[in-house]
Amino acid sequence: MPFLRENSGKLSPEKIGALLVVLFPIALLAARALAGGFAPADPFGGAALGPGAGGGLGGGGLGGGGLGGGGLGGALGEEPALGARPLIEVIRFVGDWTIRLLLLTLAVTPARRLFNWPKLLGARRTLGLGAAFLLGVHFVIYLVDLGDLGMAAREIVLRIYLTIGFIALLAFAALAATSWDGALRRLGGIWWNRLHALVYPATALGILHFFMQQKLDVTEPTLMAGLFVWLMGWRVMQRFGRGTGFFNLIALAVVSGLLTAFLEAGWYLAATGIDPARVLAANLDFTYSIRPAWWVFAAGLAASLASELVLRWRPLPVRRQARA
Repeated sequence: MPFLRENSGKLSPEKIGALLVVLFPIALLAARALAGGFAPADPFGGAALGPGAGGGLGGGGLGGGGLGGGGLGGALGEEPALGARPLIEVIRFVGDWTIRLLLLTLAVTPARRLFNWPKLLGARRTLGLGAAFLLGVHFVIYLVDLGDLGMAAREIVLRIYLTIGFIALLAFAALAATSWDGALRRLGGIWWNRLHALVYPATALGILHFFMQQKLDVTEPTLMAGLFVWLMGWRVMQRFGRGTGFFNLIALAVVSGLLTAFLEAGWYLAATGIDPARVLAANLDFTYSIRPAWWVFAAGLAASLASELVLRWRPLPVRRQARA
């Protein structure tokens, strides 16, 4: 299997690991579909496909129906493994994992740099194609659930959250179609890089779609948006040669956490009219839950500390450190 090998011909642990990550949600979905009983909670924080699926940091799953389908905010009551409407549950589940794989794909580049792990870059294509595959499955099942292509077209045109999801779908289709070496040679490096920069706005559209799906409880989409803010913030810092500095990374964690809190407050103000001060104050109340802003800050802090330890043990080459 050449796609699992390095250029030298050796098997690549990074590519194999990425493939296992992509296959995991498929295997998990199959296991739950075959279980026939009640499904356990999703260990990654999303709403389970079974009973009492509040899930994670506020319920509703990480994808809320993903990038193009009508998902549910969370499982309701004592339902079977795939619920009363299994196709809707599959749509939501696959959408959840699409969002997760997209963020993992975007995390490869900073992780490669922060942990001086050049070969990790080999995992990026597999993760990205895996996310595109799940998105395609997600959209096809959505069409099957509706059972009418004309109705699906009308829904996509009339419902703005579906329009946004469909635009993201088209962008990822273009990225997947050109994610092979031949396309890079034909397009040329400059145009290929410009095209693949679409991954950033397309991911942002997917997260926006998720916000619009959830309606009331946007804890999970806020978390995803906050992690996306950190990933994009790191890229801005890297552009200016600040991507591996310990104190710069700490500052990024703080800023990302604050922006996540303000993003959540702004969304609730726009969608429900809730006083932003109340939402911001909830970040200081740990009685019932830890708000997404703190999880984003914690993730950024953990990345900073881990990178500092790894780079002390395995420093970057001097030539690269000069630009870092």
